Order: sequence, then C-alpha cells, then structure tokens
Amino acid sequence: MLITASDRAVEVVTEMTRRRPGQLSVTIGTGCCESTAPFLYENFWAGPDHEPVGTVAGVTIYAPAYLRANYPDDDGMVLDVVDELAESMSVETELGVRLILRGAEFDSSTEPQACVSTGQPKVLRPVVGNMPEQLRGLRIH
Repeated sequence: MLITASDRAVEVVTEMTRRRPGQLSVTIGTGCCESTAPFLYENFWAGPDHEPVGTVAGVTIYAPAYLRANYPDDDGMVLDVVDELAESMSVETELGVRLILRGAEFDSSTEPQACVSTGQPKVLRPVVGNMPEQLRGLRIH
C-alpha cells in the first residue's frame, strides 16, 4: 500500500506542523464512524499492526494490516483536502478543512454529498455554530 498526497494536503500538513509542537502523524483506519478516513493527530501512538504507508510534508502516514491487505504493492490512494468541516479530533479541522482519501484515478469532488435512504436523497449538512471559547485551542493527547 502506498499513500501519496496532493499539493493541498502538503500545504495543510505543513501548516499544522508549524502550529503544533508535538509529533504529527496521519493514521487511516482508526475512526469510529469513518473507519477509513485519514486523521492527523499530534502525539499519536500507532497500534501494533500499524505500518508506514507514505509520508506527507515529512509526516508519516500509518495504516493497519486489514487495510494494507486490500492494497498490495504500490496500490493506494491520494491524501487530499476538502473545504468542509466535520466533527473530528483530526487537528487540521482547526483550519476549517478536513483530510480525505481519493482513489488514485478517481475524483469524487464534483459528486453531491448525499446518501440515499428509502429512495429519497438525504443531503448531509456541515456542522454550524461556534466552538465554546474554553474549548478553542484545546490539545487532547
């Protein structure tokens, strides 16, 4: 498995390495709701089955064995960025963006953000509102 990064992902990760004093890493396959979504963490402890599958701006990208098994050799995806804010502990959300994975030869950026349930499209909406002042800049390790 090999994960490469878009120019935008390099810019975002570079900015976060400037803003965060700890060791950053990207991990794929650890989310509770989006199990293959990439997360940019500060001081993340990789699991025993996590191995490096790429780098972005000098930051290591890790993936667990079950995910690596689906992408043999140099098969993989592209780490990219979208201008959407999601509820996440991934540190790039401080910039109002989130990391995503794209297929190496597939770009879904023009597709509507919708799910189909019982034949009716359900449009996903971004989180609105402001984070309470006491939580802004909070660092969770």
